Amino acid sequence: MSHDPALYPVPRGGIDPIRCANDALAVLALGAPYGHESIAIPLDHRRRGSSVLVVNDTTEADAMFAVIDACLAARASVDVIDGLILATSRPGGDVVADDVHRWLEASDQCAAGGLRLVEWFVLGRRGPRCPRELFGEPPRWRR
Repeated sequence: MSHDPALYPVPRGGIDPIRCANDALAVLALGAPYGHESIAIPLDHRRRGSSVLVVNDTTEADAMFAVIDACLAARASVDVIDGLILATSRPGGDVVADDVHRWLEASDQCAAGGLRLVEWFVLGRRGPRCPRELFGEPPRWRR
């Protein structure tokens, strides 16, 4: 995934849909540089994001599940969240084998709460990577 924020426009919150990985990465780049953080971009039914949830000091590998819980709780009260983009920042780290299981569990957790997990990025020393790619699952971006 190549991404040059100088050449790629950032989708405007509540206006522009997040249609692809580059759109999502442009939004995530607004919060750079990253420490150990978990980031969620809740999406409406048209795939527009209107907020970015950043949870600092999430050094535990499974911290993303609590972030998903927070998004599901928000969905229960406002019912405008339809999808979710997640990112885990691992400075100096990278995708690990157990991330395949985390992807599947996070996807199931979202589905059980009525959300579609669109993508999960691991932001590490090798750039943004998507754990779903480790076992060949295709992207979930709408065409």
